[in-house]
Amino acid sequence: MEVILLLKIKTLGNSGEIINVKSGYARNFLIPTGKAILANKKNIESFQAQRIKLEKENISKLRIAQSRAEKIKEIKSITIPSKVGKEGKIFGSIGIRNIIKEMNLLGIKINKKELRLPNGVLRHVGEHKVSFQPHNDVHESFIVNIIAKK
Repeated sequence: MEVILLLKIKTLGNSGEIINVKSGYARNFLIPTGKAILANKKNIESFQAQRIKLEKENISKLRIAQSRAEKIKEIKSITIPSKVGKEGKIFGSIGIRNIIKEMNLLGIKINKKELRLPNGVLRHVGEHKVSFQPHNDVHESFIVNIIAKK
């Protein structure tokens, strides 16, 4: 099934490209989420008319994402206290929600879909690297330091 990409998708292509994907992927994911439209004659003509508008929107989204990443870059690391057992193991775990809560206290708004924990939830005391990805082209990392709560 041929679709026109409305957004840049890392594994598929850039905005405005006409690509061929499996019909289930197009019907169940790309089209309902607004990432693509069906590539028929009518849609191709209307897309060409809207192309400039979509490119401006994508550029503004990219700039917003870059400014948010700069704020993360300034912070570099956050500290989260937690109850700790023997051998530096945390009671429970530190996840995305805990990190978002701590970032909100610092005045930075983050969506849970923008954070990546490369090794899963954090279960040990120490420094852990976390990725912040607000846009496909913008990546920033920061350190989450887990310390023992007294």
